[in-house]
Amino acid sequence: MKLGRTMLMELRNSWRGYVLFIVVVVLLIAGFTQSFPAFSEAFEDELDGSENIDVDVIEEEEGITVRLTWIEIDDAENYTLLVGASPQMIVPFDRVTGIEEKQYDYFLPFDEDGKIPEAYFAVVAVFGEERETEYVGMETNIERRSPLEELWGMDYGDIQGFVSVLWSMWWFLLIGLYVGYISVNSVSKDFEEDRMDILLSKPISRKQYLLEKFSLVAGYTLFLMIIAGLVLIGSVYSVGELGDVTSSALVLSAVLSWPVFLVIIAFSLSAAVYLEDSKKAMGLSFIFILVQFGIHLVGDISESLEYVRPYTIISYWDHEAALYGEAISLVDVGYLIVIAVLIFVLTLKLFERKDIPT
Repeated sequence: MKLGRTMLMELRNSWRGYVLFIVVVVLLIAGFTQSFPAFSEAFEDELDGSENIDVDVIEEEEGITVRLTWIEIDDAENYTLLVGASPQMIVPFDRVTGIEEKQYDYFLPFDEDGKIPEAYFAVVAVFGEERETEYVGMETNIERRSPLEELWGMDYGDIQGFVSVLWSMWWFLLIGLYVGYISVNSVSKDFEEDRMDILLSKPISRKQYLLEKFSLVAGYTLFLMIIAGLVLIGSVYSVGELGDVTSSALVLSAVLSWPVFLVIIAFSLSAAVYLEDSKKAMGLSFIFILVQFGIHLVGDISESLEYVRPYTIISYWDHEAALYGEAISLVDVGYLIVIAVLIFVLTLKLFERKDIPT
């Protein structure tokens, strides 16, 4: 059989499903990105009036000096500084009155653990004999982080962090499960429909048969990654955020996931060859994908369980480095490719020794 004939047959039988899935991915990426402006506004956690106050922290032997400088309020007689442990300032633990300048140095001693305490500073302007007041603003001595940033360790208020949510939260599951499905189905259906012996009776080796099945799914997945990157560029540009990240970084962050899916393709083909049953093979493939995602998720959420992350293939897909223009580890990329090749070679050995029922 001519080289590529098996690939063409598979593509002819499955192209509708491939095209439909590309449409689904395009719509999901475009819709997800369009929600960024609303998402970023919802998670903005600026203190009220923080733009009116500047804070400098000076470290000393027994604590820190917080140097507060604020805008001048016309006709203000003096200022009052309220210091609290939270931005709500329900019960300030300190109050400094009669500040005549628009600057004040406040000393905070280290806590019992020798760490810098978290404090919030509210400035109020005071007017005339009736002691009328006007709120100036509030600031803190620490770098504020959103709840999502506290949980995941990344700022999702910028477009790079937001795209990271896209890649890390549902991309692996969405693409991984579909790639696992089409990989298993491409081989299992030949067993279940009693075509395998007919196909192998033609001038095609088992090696060529399996290699063409792998190449088709791998090529389709790479094409899907490129399409996803291009759609992401257009979507990010449409919401006016392309200035914060380069087009090449968006495409690269998507394409770098390809080696991860090569491992899934190889594993799924192995399950199909070994089990010869689409339902069982698909179940095994899905379990592998879900376990990988679960390990990665647990390692991300819990610092005490970070040691499990190297045991999941997702951890070697460094999309964050691509998005932020940092150095990408080619060793990690090569590691995934080597794993995929090893699994494929083992699958080929198993397939070559397998008795094909007639």
